[in-house]
Amino acid sequence: MKLTRRQLLTVLTAGSAATVASCTLGPAPPRPAPSVTTPTPQPPHLGGAEPGAPRSPLSAAASRWQPAPGEVRPEIKRTAAAFLENAGNWSDGETAVGTLIRAGASPPVASTASILQLPDARAGELTVVYPQYGGLASDTAAVIALVEQNLYTVSGPWNRELVVDVRLARPPGGSWAVERLVAPTSLGPSLPLTDTAAAVLAEPKIILPGPARSDVSTGRMDNRLLAILHALSREFTLAIQVMHTGHIQTVYPTARMSNHAVGRAVDIREIDGRPVVDVRPGDDRVLRLMRRAAELGATEVGGPADLNGPRKGFFSDDVHQDHIHLGITPGDAPAHLR
Repeated sequence: MKLTRRQLLTVLTAGSAATVASCTLGPAPPRPAPSVTTPTPQPPHLGGAEPGAPRSPLSAAASRWQPAPGEVRPEIKRTAAAFLENAGNWSDGETAVGTLIRAGASPPVASTASILQLPDARAGELTVVYPQYGGLASDTAAVIALVEQNLYTVSGPWNRELVVDVRLARPPGGSWAVERLVAPTSLGPSLPLTDTAAAVLAEPKIILPGPARSDVSTGRMDNRLLAILHALSREFTLAIQVMHTGHIQTVYPTARMSNHAVGRAVDIREIDGRPVVDVRPGDDRVLRLMRRAAELGATEVGGPADLNGPRKGFFSDDVHQDHIHLGITPGDAPAHLR
């Protein structure tokens, strides 16, 4: 009998309970300015298009990003990816905003992509590394996309990593579409680094994308959270998706402030090189990491499985099938293991 992903996690949870990079914003090797790359159409069942029907460059079917089998509602993520791919790939005489308008985006929606441009950039290339869910409702969604971007400026080529908050909506009977990109926020002026923050920045088993590295470098990420990450790195290699920069500031779709907004949360997309969303039979590392994070003091542990049912601390839903969320709420006890 073939188990579903959630059935597999349930089995692994029971068994476990019984046994109780950096951001490079600097010169890159010279390369010729690129031409606009047309996204390669993908199978229509992922994008919702009927065979033979015209495919918009902004539709899910046009995205180059490919989902893993465990992805929840991949057409939403692929719609976000297609928008970013169109916005981030342009050549001389064009802009991210103009490229989106020509692809069919409305000017107000396209204008939000100005965050992908630099004033003196004359061309750009963008690749979606991973689009993580930030929130999911019946007719709205938020995708937190980690992207790599090469920009060709008047002074030479530059490359950077960004985390982009993409908001989408679906009208009744319609298809998903991007409503806007949300400009990233800042944790504030830098503070002196603690020894723990410095250790996290230096630890090769904690893979930090550019925005997360910048968050830690401000000295404003919670030291208790960083201590948990550093301790986990003794047992696992962790690929971080997002900390503060690029994350939604509230618990979607509510107005309640997220721990990400104040530097007290982190989302992990890969463990030991294995995507969290791609759990394999017999692989219990996701559950072991969740349990260990609670033992180390995390008060919020969200992921593909709920390890303690109705008790506080652990939680799971469709949004957290693709990452592990670790958070610290002052005054709360660590996630209950028993």
